[in-house]
Amino acid sequence: METLQVAKCPVCGGLVEVAGPWVGLEVECPECGEVLRVVETQPLKLYYAFDPDEEPLPEEEHRVPRGE
Repeated sequence: METLQVAKCPVCGGLVEVAGPWVGLEVECPECGEVLRVVETQPLKLYYAFDPDEEPLPEEEHRVPRGE
């Protein structure tokens, strides 16, 4: 039996239940309909489902390169 895990939608803040999550799995938010991708499993973290080469993940947006 798979365990359900819950995470907040980064778009609307609604709760999204995911059964047996794995990194890369795409799920739809039941509140706003946004398609999201699992980016971490422990703890469960969701982010927009898009090509990661196009946009940075939230923790990468404000990262300052070392040496600056």
